Amino acid sequence: MGKKEQLQSEPHYYSDRLLKKLAGLRAVPTTIVEAPPGYGKTTAIRDYLENVLPRNIPVHSFTATDELPAACFRRFSREIDKIDGHVGQRLLKIGFPGPVTIGEACDALRSIRCHHETYLVIDNFQYLHNALPPSFFTALIEHGVKRLHVILLTHMLKRNVFSAILGYGFLHVTAADLRLHAGDIRRYYSLAGVNITPEAAEDVASYTGGWIIAVYLQLRAFREKGSFSVTQDILTLMEHLVWDKLTPGQQDFLLRLSPLETATMRQMCVLLDCEVLPDYALDALEIPFIRCEPAGRRYELHSILHSLVAQKCHERGESFERECLLRAGDLCRDDGMTPEALGFYWRLRDYERMLALDLSHLILEQIGGTPFSALALDIAQHCPAEIKRKYPLSMLCVAWALLTAGMSAEFDVLMEELRSTLGTENDADGLLGEWMLLYSFKSHPRLDEITAVLREAASLFKGTCSRVILPAAPWCFGNCGPLADYHITPGEADRKADALEEYVALYARLTNGHGSGADVLYRAELAYHRGNLNEAEILAYKAAFLAESKQQSIVQLGASLQLAQIALHRADTASWQRAISSMERAASYPAQNSFVVRAALDIMRGMLLTELQQLTGIADWLKNGDFSSSRLLPAMVPPALFVHAVYLLHQGEFARLIGLAGARHADGLRNGPVLTMLLSLTLAAGYMQMGESGQASAFVRRAAQAALPDGLISPFASFSWLTKGLTDEVVEREYPALFEKFQATKERFAMGWTKLYQDLLPAELPGKLTAREREVALLAAQGLRNGEIAEKLSIKENTVRFHLRTIFQKLDVDRRAKLAERLKPL
Repeated sequence: MGKKEQLQSEPHYYSDRLLKKLAGLRAVPTTIVEAPPGYGKTTAIRDYLENVLPRNIPVHSFTATDELPAACFRRFSREIDKIDGHVGQRLLKIGFPGPVTIGEACDALRSIRCHHETYLVIDNFQYLHNALPPSFFTALIEHGVKRLHVILLTHMLKRNVFSAILGYGFLHVTAADLRLHAGDIRRYYSLAGVNITPEAAEDVASYTGGWIIAVYLQLRAFREKGSFSVTQDILTLMEHLVWDKLTPGQQDFLLRLSPLETATMRQMCVLLDCEVLPDYALDALEIPFIRCEPAGRRYELHSILHSLVAQKCHERGESFERECLLRAGDLCRDDGMTPEALGFYWRLRDYERMLALDLSHLILEQIGGTPFSALALDIAQHCPAEIKRKYPLSMLCVAWALLTAGMSAEFDVLMEELRSTLGTENDADGLLGEWMLLYSFKSHPRLDEITAVLREAASLFKGTCSRVILPAAPWCFGNCGPLADYHITPGEADRKADALEEYVALYARLTNGHGSGADVLYRAELAYHRGNLNEAEILAYKAAFLAESKQQSIVQLGASLQLAQIALHRADTASWQRAISSMERAASYPAQNSFVVRAALDIMRGMLLTELQQLTGIADWLKNGDFSSSRLLPAMVPPALFVHAVYLLHQGEFARLIGLAGARHADGLRNGPVLTMLLSLTLAAGYMQMGESGQASAFVRRAAQAALPDGLISPFASFSWLTKGLTDEVVEREYPALFEKFQATKERFAMGWTKLYQDLLPAELPGKLTAREREVALLAAQGLRNGEIAEKLSIKENTVRFHLRTIFQKLDVDRRAKLAERLKPL
């Protein structure tokens, strides 16, 4: 194989401005180097540390990659192990931190110790940051060890990241510091043996923007042609100055690597179909735009070179590109990297290879940035019939993915197609039972019909469990409230409780415990909404136990919500906080730590926090109503919408609330009694705040018609203040038999709300309120009218008005709706 001219290494140059800034690196515990690709972050830090630090000072380097988060975290923990063995082993034992273990992981990071000056360089930090909660990032930079210096090299971070860490004293190196000015370019080129005029340097600075990789490539162009390439973009320069210098063998080698972000020597041998890499391939790995992570011996192409190679692979033709992708897919498949393998196969629409994989664990995965449900839809609509017939179990997984994603029509079509292929020939594998199990969901949530189909399915499973619906799947498609899901006709709540018990007993047996405890949770919700706290508490604990035994996060989250709401009614702050903590534990099971469970956790916490008007702790996506980017399953949208609507109510955005909730309320056929009640009460509160008492009264009556035939009075009690007593009037006038229970529930809720609200506030309110002003402010924030506040505090109504004017002035708010936000917890 003939050799071409190899790229020579140019001298590295750094501006005085950058060197002066980096001089502060040894004086701070954390340095963040933030710039887009091509700015020389990695090289600058490596060179600086090599030139400045004494040889005996250890420098540990870790490069994050776009791999599975758990694998990345394990490699990171092993690097920490080299600095502090105790902390490293602790992190390895914790594993990839979930909502519960993130606190322990952060504590471990903060406890790191080293006895000598030590540096930890984390490159491509954006991959680690995107996979872990923000608290991990904060713990990393506040380690508090004077001898340890953490250096984070990253692409651009979100601005809110820096607002969260401003007080920690870190050195921030940006693209502006790394950029070369005209004078820098002249000195750099002179160091490389090329002298240019100040005007030429200005030109280079103008069309490169001081971007070091572009400045470097212009230097290569000038060496070759004696002039600069003003009109060529960076990829064209990279092609001319790097790609064209490679031999055909080296080009072919890089083309075969192009599907992967990083690769080890073994993986490169597999892709090249050889046992040992030939010399020309080893030479190619030495070019300046390929770097090697020493610890794992993983090689990574610079992002710009990788883009060029991918483009060249595509230009080589469909047949060659297909071969490269197939080899990469087969490599990932054989290495147990099923999601990555599926991604490559899907790009080729190689349906046979796709369906030959085990798809049962991928239902909620992102495949190359695309939800698996999108792949499932493509398979259902475009996969040849003969391949579908060859892989019936995989096709049933595809159907389950469509149903989970809310694609009911597409699910129905595929199920009809599959039924014709599942005869007695395949029945030995229990596939007809699997089909019947999925088919039962066509009748959801009509429990009598579902259970009838399920009995038929059970006879076909012959004592085995489903291979399609696994316990790790989110119960009820992520909806934590079975009462809202299965109670569909006013007046029949108790009958549905019995029907759900029969259904869950049969269904959980066929699915190895999927949905365990859901029937008990239904009864707990029913008891709570009726104001029967003792019964509700016992049932909630029972549901939590049954759910935990089968790691059913969604059911366990719902049980924790009930326990927190019961604690509020009992004015028990400690139990309320324990329930919140149990939510985080419920969301931590590795098999169920998916985006669905995390979103469900946000929704459950959001319900509790909006109830107490603690708005700052609510997830941003719920505040913003950003339901699309959070990838919610359709069944999760109604409870998320309710949280968002109540948030808008407390923010004083009444018109927006009414428009949003009203649109959903109009779809009455899908809402059911519980959601109809909650949306109606929220709309009533919004209309009441706008002075539209007639509209508000109509919605309270609508809520009563949906919920009070089953005695669901607790929500009416909690909305009493927000509707300015309208719920009291409707219950007393139209449901007098419930009024005494309603009054007791309302009083209990008011006392509990006040106790928890005060316990969750800081010891001193902002604005230096007096003790009396504090009492008035708290009651006004609850929604009490001036007369009610006067009665509760035994003062005159005029005195209440006077205090409120003073409170508004001190807290710089203009209305009561802003009080709760201003009186936020610590």
